Amino acid sequence: MNQDTPPDDRSRAEEGPESARRPAAGRRGDRRRSQAGRRGSPRTFDNAPRGQAGAVNRSRPIYPESAGRGRSRNGQGPNGRAGGGWSGGTRRGGAWGNDPRRGGIRRDARVADRPGRPASAGSAGFEDESQGPPLPSNPREAALRILQAVDTRSAFSDRMLDGAHARGGPDPRDLGLMHELVKGTLRWRGRVDWALDPRVHIGLAKVQPWIKNVLRLGAYQILFLDRIPPHAAVDESVKLAHKYGHPGTAGLVNSVLRRLADEKDSIAVPNGDDPASLAVWGSHPEWLVDRWLGRFGVEAARALMLANNRPIPAGLRVNRLRGTREQLIERLATEDVTATPARYSPDLVWVEGHHGPGSLAAFREGWCTVQDESESLVGRLVAPQPHERLLDLCAAPGGKCTHLAELMGDEGEVWAMERDAARAASLEHTVARLATHSVHVVQGDGRTYTFPMPFDRVLVDAPCSGLGVIGRRADARWRKGPEALREMPKVQLDLLAAGGRRARPGGVLVYSVCSFEPEETVAVVERFLRQSPSFVLESAAGLLPEGVVDENGFMLLVPHVHGCDGAFAARFRRT
Repeated sequence: MNQDTPPDDRSRAEEGPESARRPAAGRRGDRRRSQAGRRGSPRTFDNAPRGQAGAVNRSRPIYPESAGRGRSRNGQGPNGRAGGGWSGGTRRGGAWGNDPRRGGIRRDARVADRPGRPASAGSAGFEDESQGPPLPSNPREAALRILQAVDTRSAFSDRMLDGAHARGGPDPRDLGLMHELVKGTLRWRGRVDWALDPRVHIGLAKVQPWIKNVLRLGAYQILFLDRIPPHAAVDESVKLAHKYGHPGTAGLVNSVLRRLADEKDSIAVPNGDDPASLAVWGSHPEWLVDRWLGRFGVEAARALMLANNRPIPAGLRVNRLRGTREQLIERLATEDVTATPARYSPDLVWVEGHHGPGSLAAFREGWCTVQDESESLVGRLVAPQPHERLLDLCAAPGGKCTHLAELMGDEGEVWAMERDAARAASLEHTVARLATHSVHVVQGDGRTYTFPMPFDRVLVDAPCSGLGVIGRRADARWRKGPEALREMPKVQLDLLAAGGRRARPGGVLVYSVCSFEPEETVAVVERFLRQSPSFVLESAAGLLPEGVVDENGFMLLVPHVHGCDGAFAARFRRT
C-alpha cells in the first residue's frame, strides 16, 4: 500500500512489464560506493553510504549476516518518441560487506547474483520518471506525452505528474490543466472510448497510439470539461495530431471530434444494471464491475465506482520524530498549502490542490512523507514499542517501515527488506530523508533470506492486485485483469509464512494488502491459520478506530465507505 512518491505506487504487481528492463552493463559487485557526502542530503544520495545500517543502534547489537556480495541489476526504462525518454537513468549498484557499520545496504547474493532471475514485480519502470526531460510547456501536449507513456510502456502517471509539479512552470494554471487532463482522461477512459468508437470509421482500436490518445484527450474535454469550449478542444487536438501524426490523421481527429461535439447532448450513456452498461457508466473494466455486482449489489457497486472516479487528495503523514500533525499543518500553511486532519489516522493530513511532494519544503526537509490514510493505519496495528526489533518484509518504498520507526521513537531496530535493487535504493532515500536511524535496509528475497535472530514484530505488506487503489491510480485499472486474483494469493501466502517464521514466540505478525478482494484477504488468512497452528488471530479493535474494524476483527477500508484507498490488514500472535 505504499505511496511514498509515487503516492506508497504501491502495488508491486502493477509495475511495468519485464520487457521494460534492460540488464545493467558489466559486473558491479566489486565496486564500492564513495563514502563522500552526507547521507541526509538527497543531492548527494548516490555518493553516500547506502542504507541506515551504519547508524548508531540505541538498543540492540547488530548481528552479522552472511548475505555475501552481489550484483545490482537495475531496470532501465524505455525511451519515448518526440522528445526522448522519461527515465531518470540507472542507479549503479555496489557490493557491500556483511558489516553494516561500514555503511550500506545488505545484499542477498542468492537474489542479486542469480543469472536470469525474473524481476520482482515493480522493478521494471521503477526509475524515477520525475527526473526525466521536462514536459512541453503546452499543458495539452504534456498531458498527451504522459498518456502515451502510460499506454505504450506502462509508465506511472502519478510519478510523471509529481515530477512536473516539482519542476513547476510559468503558470500554475497550466499545471492544473495538465493534471486534470491526465487524471480525468484515465479515470473516464472507458466511457470516452465508448463514445469515440462508433464515430471512428475504422474503430478506435485500429487507430495508432498517438492519435488514439489525442482523440481521448479531446473527447474528455468535450464531454466532461464545461469550462473549455468544444471548438478549442477540437482545434488544439488537431494541432497535436499534425505534430504527432500526419495530415490524414489530423483530418480524422478533426472529423471525429467535431461530430462528437455536435452530438454530445444527445449521447445517452447506458444506465442499466447489467455489467456491460455499468462498465460504460462508471468507466471500469467489465470483469471488475461484474465481480463487484456479485459481491456488493448494484447500489454499492455504483457508489464504489463513483468513489474511484472522484478527484482524490494527497495524504501526507507527519514524521513524529520532527513534530506533531498540528505543527505540520502550520508548516504547510507557510507554503500556501491548505491541509486538514484525516478522519481515522492521527498521523495524516489531506492536502488540497495539486502539489508534487518534491515541491514542498516540508517534504524535502523530512517533516512528512506521502501516504494514504488506509496505509498509515497499518503501523498503528503493528503497534511497535521502544527497544523492540521489527521486520518489514516488503518494505519499499519505505512508508511503513519509517512509520514503525517513528512510532517507537526511533529506539530499536527496524529491518527493511526489499528484493529489487532499484526499489531498495528508493527505500534508502526515504529512510535518509526522514532520518529514521533505526531502519536498516536489506536487499534480498523475503521468502528465502536468512536472518540469524527472531523479531518481536513482523509486518508483511504483501504485493497484491492493487484493486483498492485504482481510484488514486486510474491508469492501473486498465492494465489489470482477473488473473491477478489467481496469481497473487500464492505469493502472499508464501510471504506471510516466511514472516511467521521470523516472529519470536509471543511475537506479533501483521499481514496487509491494498485490496479488499476475498482471495487476497480473508482466504489468505484462513489458509495461513490452517497451515500455521502456532499462530492465533488478534482483533484490531482497541488498536484502530472502530469504523475501520470489521465484524471479524480485521482492518478493512473501502473507498465508498471510508473516503480513502481500499485496504485490509490482519494481526496474528505466535503462541
